[in-house]
Amino acid sequence: MKRSQIAWVLCLLALGTALLCAWAGQDAFVYDDHGKRDPLWPLVSSTGNIINYDKEFQASDLKIEGIILAVNGQNLAIINGQIVKKGDQFGSLAVEEIGKNIVILRQGDQKFELKLNKEE
Repeated sequence: MKRSQIAWVLCLLALGTALLCAWAGQDAFVYDDHGKRDPLWPLVSSTGNIINYDKEFQASDLKIEGIILAVNGQNLAIINGQIVKKGDQFGSLAVEEIGKNIVILRQGDQKFELKLNKEE
Protein backbone atom coordinates (compact mmCIF):
# COMPACT_ATOMS: atom_id res chain seq x y z
CA MET A 1 0.00 0.00 0.00
CA LYS A 2 1.13 3.50 -0.67
CA ARG A 3 1.59 5.98 2.10
CA SER A 4 -1.32 8.11 0.86
CA GLN A 5 -3.66 5.11 1.00
CA ILE A 6 -2.53 4.29 4.54
CA ALA A 7 -3.10 7.91 5.54
CA TRP A 8 -6.67 7.82 4.12
CA VAL A 9 -7.44 4.57 5.95
CA LEU A 10 -6.15 6.02 9.22
CA CYS A 11 -8.22 9.19 8.71
CA LEU A 12 -11.34 7.15 8.05
CA LEU A 13 -10.70 5.04 11.15
CA ALA A 14 -10.20 8.15 13.27
CA LEU A 15 -13.39 9.72 11.89
CA GLY A 16 -15.36 6.53 12.49
CA THR A 17 -14.06 6.29 16.05
CA ALA A 18 -14.97 9.93 16.72
CA LEU A 19 -18.50 9.43 15.35
CA LEU A 20 -18.96 6.27 17.39
CA CYS A 21 -17.83 8.01 20.58
CA ALA A 22 -20.17 10.97 19.93
CA TRP A 23 -23.10 8.61 19.23
CA ALA A 24 -22.41 6.52 22.36
CA GLY A 25 -22.53 9.64 24.52
CA GLN A 26 -26.18 10.31 23.63
CA ASP A 27 -29.05 9.12 25.82
CA ALA A 28 -30.01 5.51 25.20
CA PHE A 29 -33.22 4.88 23.29
CA VAL A 30 -36.05 3.47 25.44
CA TYR A 31 -38.89 1.61 23.73
CA ASP A 32 -42.39 2.71 24.84
CA ASP A 33 -44.61 -0.38 24.62
CA HIS A 34 -47.85 1.49 25.45
CA GLY A 35 -48.76 -1.38 27.78
CA LYS A 36 -48.53 -4.02 25.07
CA ARG A 37 -46.12 -6.89 24.47
CA ASP A 38 -42.96 -5.98 22.60
CA PRO A 39 -43.41 -7.54 19.13
CA LEU A 40 -39.81 -8.73 19.17
CA TRP A 41 -40.30 -10.91 22.28
CA PRO A 42 -40.80 -14.60 21.52
CA LEU A 43 -44.27 -16.14 21.88
CA VAL A 44 -42.98 -19.66 22.54
CA SER A 45 -40.11 -20.74 24.80
CA SER A 46 -37.30 -22.99 23.64
CA THR A 47 -39.08 -25.91 25.34
CA GLY A 48 -42.26 -25.27 23.34
CA ASN A 49 -44.32 -23.65 26.12
CA ILE A 50 -46.36 -20.53 25.43
CA ILE A 51 -44.87 -17.51 27.19
CA ASN A 52 -47.42 -15.34 28.98
CA TYR A 53 -46.35 -11.69 29.25
CA ASP A 54 -49.72 -10.52 30.57
CA LYS A 55 -49.63 -8.43 33.68
CA GLU A 56 -51.86 -9.27 36.60
CA PHE A 57 -54.94 -7.09 36.38
CA GLN A 58 -57.18 -5.92 39.17
CA ALA A 59 -60.84 -5.34 38.30
CA SER A 60 -60.37 -1.66 39.19
CA ASP A 61 -57.66 -1.39 36.46
CA LEU A 62 -60.11 -2.39 33.72
CA LYS A 63 -62.31 -0.12 31.64
CA ILE A 64 -64.90 -1.14 29.08
CA GLU A 65 -64.38 0.88 25.93
CA GLY A 66 -67.21 -0.70 23.97
CA ILE A 67 -69.60 -3.64 23.63
CA ILE A 68 -70.63 -5.26 20.36
CA LEU A 69 -73.93 -7.14 20.53
CA ALA A 70 -74.18 -9.98 18.02
CA VAL A 71 -77.25 -11.65 16.57
CA ASN A 72 -75.89 -15.13 17.27
CA GLY A 73 -75.26 -14.32 20.96
CA GLN A 74 -71.46 -14.13 20.62
CA ASN A 75 -71.17 -10.64 22.12
CA LEU A 76 -67.78 -8.95 22.18
CA ALA A 77 -66.34 -6.36 24.53
CA ILE A 78 -63.36 -4.05 24.23
CA ILE A 79 -61.61 -3.88 27.59
CA ASN A 80 -58.44 -1.77 27.87
CA GLY A 81 -58.03 -1.97 24.07
CA GLN A 82 -58.31 -5.77 23.91
CA ILE A 83 -61.27 -7.50 22.24
CA VAL A 84 -62.68 -10.33 24.37
CA LYS A 85 -65.61 -12.74 24.20
CA LYS A 86 -67.33 -15.03 26.71
CA GLY A 87 -64.84 -17.61 27.98
CA ASP A 88 -61.70 -15.57 27.21
CA GLN A 89 -59.03 -14.96 29.84
CA PHE A 90 -57.97 -11.41 30.63
CA GLY A 91 -54.92 -11.88 32.83
CA SER A 92 -56.18 -13.99 35.74
CA LEU A 93 -59.79 -12.89 35.12
CA ALA A 94 -62.19 -14.94 32.98
CA VAL A 95 -64.96 -13.30 30.95
CA GLU A 96 -68.14 -14.94 32.21
CA GLU A 97 -70.84 -12.87 30.52
CA ILE A 98 -71.19 -9.89 28.18
CA GLY A 99 -74.47 -8.01 28.29
CA LYS A 100 -75.83 -4.83 26.76
CA ASN A 101 -74.08 -2.49 29.23
CA ILE A 102 -72.13 -4.85 31.47
CA VAL A 103 -69.30 -7.39 31.47
CA ILE A 104 -69.08 -9.96 34.27
CA LEU A 105 -65.60 -11.25 35.08
CA ARG A 106 -64.68 -14.11 37.39
CA GLN A 107 -61.52 -14.70 39.36
CA GLY A 108 -61.80 -17.92 41.32
CA ASP A 109 -64.96 -17.59 43.46
CA GLN A 110 -65.21 -13.81 43.02
CA LYS A 111 -67.32 -12.06 40.40
CA PHE A 112 -66.68 -8.54 39.19
CA GLU A 113 -69.07 -6.38 37.20
CA LEU A 114 -67.75 -3.79 34.78
CA LYS A 115 -70.35 -1.31 33.60
CA LEU A 116 -70.17 0.60 30.34
CA ASN A 117 -70.07 4.35 31.00
CA LYS A 118 -71.97 6.07 28.24
CA GLU A 119 -70.72 9.52 27.37
CA GLU A 120 -73.40 12.01 26.54
